[in-house]
Amino acid sequence: MAVSCGGNSSSIDNNSSLPACNEDNKVHIVILTGQSGARGKAKNTDLTEDQKDPNYDVDIMADGLTMPQLANIPSSIKDGIELTEVQPGFGDSTGEFGPELGMGENLASLFPKGNEDRKSVIVKYTACGSTFTDHWYSTSMLNDSTISSKLNKEQIRTIKDQQTGPLTNNLYQLIDETIDQLSSEGYESVIDGAVFVHGEQDAKFDDNMDIYEKALEYFAKDLRSYVGNDNMPFVITEALTNSAKYSNKLREIQKNVASKNENNLFVETSDLYTNTFEPWHFGAESNFILGNRAIAELATYNDTRTISEVLTQSITVPLNVDVNLPTYISAKYSNDYEGLSKIKYTSSYDKTKLGEQTVNYVVDSKCGNPYQGSMTINVSNDPYVDGITNEYSSYKTNKLGDKGNIFVRKGEKGLFVSGDIDDKDIWTDGEAWNIKDMGQSTKNDDFRIYLTTSDVASRYTICLSAANLLRVYNKGVSLTDATPAKNLYQLKKITDFKYHVTTKGLANVPEGNKSNGLSFELYLSYSDLGITNPDDIKLCFAYNDISNPENIAQDDETKTRPANNVYLMKGNTDSYELDINNYFAISELI
Repeated sequence: MAVSCGGNSSSIDNNSSLPACNEDNKVHIVILTGQSGARGKAKNTDLTEDQKDPNYDVDIMADGLTMPQLANIPSSIKDGIELTEVQPGFGDSTGEFGPELGMGENLASLFPKGNEDRKSVIVKYTACGSTFTDHWYSTSMLNDSTISSKLNKEQIRTIKDQQTGPLTNNLYQLIDETIDQLSSEGYESVIDGAVFVHGEQDAKFDDNMDIYEKALEYFAKDLRSYVGNDNMPFVITEALTNSAKYSNKLREIQKNVASKNENNLFVETSDLYTNTFEPWHFGAESNFILGNRAIAELATYNDTRTISEVLTQSITVPLNVDVNLPTYISAKYSNDYEGLSKIKYTSSYDKTKLGEQTVNYVVDSKCGNPYQGSMTINVSNDPYVDGITNEYSSYKTNKLGDKGNIFVRKGEKGLFVSGDIDDKDIWTDGEAWNIKDMGQSTKNDDFRIYLTTSDVASRYTICLSAANLLRVYNKGVSLTDATPAKNLYQLKKITDFKYHVTTKGLANVPEGNKSNGLSFELYLSYSDLGITNPDDIKLCFAYNDISNPENIAQDDETKTRPANNVYLMKGNTDSYELDINNYFAISELI
């Protein structure tokens, strides 16, 4: 969802409850650490041309490990790591990147170099596939007898008389090396906070999730202790993937831990997207936003920027439905840099009244001179794609056999489809995305839309899996012929979209009956699909329901779990989507 703001704005005088923050001559350090989400699997080629340029205002010290390297973790960081400009290529490979690019954009707006050689530094230590139990444990975890038995103590390392896991140890080393390099150049440094992107690998395993909440609390506590600041801000980013057994439990834990300490901060990511080709890692645009949001959270502690312009747009929300309005605004500052600022709303809007309204906000900063502005809210009859499907309750219910209900809306500019699925055995396997139908067929529960405005030869096949992976196959392509090369979404020929899948309970449980179903929302624009008259749309649907009667383990590639298609079609022939008589006119569904 684009942050959409507009209306009047003003700066107000310092408030005694908001202490003024002074600019300083220190170099501001932000720590970025965690698993593959922090390391980065977004492709450099998916960046805009401007985003591919080096960021000369912000430096980085980066080290870490690929997943195979975890088999032999070095006892020290790499030799010869030096400060350099933030730029693409600091991801899991030189062709990939992580949140550091978005972090860099917002850090530049906070601390432009001007005539200085250094002004802000990202310290990045990350490792793909790493866990608290094996790699990231810290001193307090080892000292807690209720969880220490589940830690891999064979990898204990010691630094400054503190026992830690091997990756925690190397992170501490990299922090020390960064401070030493800055000191050798004559700079005094200050650590402004840490950003932790972590949890998806742990969420696959029972033992890991048994200790995860305590482990996360201890990791933040011990990192603060190591850097000598018990009040250091610690940003926890929300896990994005649906593909782990405990994805939902992980998100609950992250929110809970963030709420326990006033210096823990939380970045919600439910409106962001994975890569177009796999369901685990943030895509390029979303990775950039993630990093920007993380710094917006830290900026609430020391934001000396003056907003000169809010990028003016409007946000559209549904009638009679409570929604979460944007947490951040995109702004231009008096120093001519752009970034995100966190806001607090000081007024509300009437959700029962169609049309444009205005809400007021203030930029959330503990410094003085806060910024007040307003946002235009357009209350509309169209749904709002945020994973919450309560606005569809007044729409016509279309029964998907005994599996649930499907709702359709013909919007002004695009098609909305939503569903509530009753499935007690959800599969969201995300490991085989490089084969055939992005690895989804026979692997994951999958909702399928067949859409045409003429005949079946001209039908689009639109699929949204429980793993939250969207595929849009061109006219006439069947799933037996589906390949990544034919996925219009991956090819960036489908650009105006919104979608969200919310799984409930556990996923990928071999014995089944541990899930509580799923709900989904999907929006596709008419222009992307070449539709000039929405009244010509014809649709039919299927839910590919994966079951596991033989209790096949998730990682067992030698066997295939059976799948049963549940259809919502007008006819009852064996040809299914290949028979135009099975398609509903859109007027019959809305």
